[in-house]
Amino acid sequence: MKHLSLCVIALSTFVSCQTHKTETPEQATFVTDAYQQHLLDSILQYGLDREALFTLLGNVKPMSSVITFYYPVANVDSSRRTDATVLSRAEHGRYLDEMQSIQYLMNNMDLPDIRFITLPYQEAHEDKRIIQISAVRLSMLDSLLKKQESFFGQFGLVPGTDPNVVASVIENAGVYERYRGYGYLFGYPDHAVDFFVQASLELNTTGTFIERRFFNIPAYAGEGYFVYANPDGYEPSDVDSAIYYRAHDVLSGYEHIRQNYLNADSTVQAYRLLQDFFRHN
Repeated sequence: MKHLSLCVIALSTFVSCQTHKTETPEQATFVTDAYQQHLLDSILQYGLDREALFTLLGNVKPMSSVITFYYPVANVDSSRRTDATVLSRAEHGRYLDEMQSIQYLMNNMDLPDIRFITLPYQEAHEDKRIIQISAVRLSMLDSLLKKQESFFGQFGLVPGTDPNVVASVIENAGVYERYRGYGYLFGYPDHAVDFFVQASLELNTTGTFIERRFFNIPAYAGEGYFVYANPDGYEPSDVDSAIYYRAHDVLSGYEHIRQNYLNADSTVQAYRLLQDFFRHN
């Protein structure tokens, strides 16, 4: 049996609060077997139940994390920095095959205005390479690159740039540019991005930690998935409230339709849900 033991979640532990049942779904046209369909729906359900909801079903966040995988493929042997052969098929082939399966699924989904990107993080954790799957709403990304052109333009990032390029450039930028770029991409308001960058600079230069208050926007799985920091004592502004209520409307809509796409085991037919949503909206 194929497995995803190194995923940050187990495929059998998804939230399953509803009881409504549906017929067995048809496979997406690009999947080759039941395992791929299960993998596709599981990845998408994980994201929809968390912050990716606000990119996939609403114009709240230009980009959102869908799911994160950790694979033991990073080189930890400094003597092999110049080697062409770092991995062996016998030891690492199953991980490379899993990554290829996931990449295939992300590449072949066809949803209006949505792209899925697979980004290996530059920094590894020991031998674990972090692979971040994110969803991008293209129209929002283009609007953001125009609005914040005084920041993104320095990297040659302008409206129309492929989202894989945008994410890769920001991932490999300097530490504070990386914080700011991701802050904008993940839909945090300007004041929160400014605070996080300045607080990080203060911590790194003086060792002083600036106290903060977190602004949580609930997702289906609860709080802690769409959250950003403000200075301690900060009172939410109209900007924060607007984000909160836009997200609340998206979550309410998802809660209403989610029960119509449940399998007998309470997992979600997530790709069919997305297809139907875009077909009717």
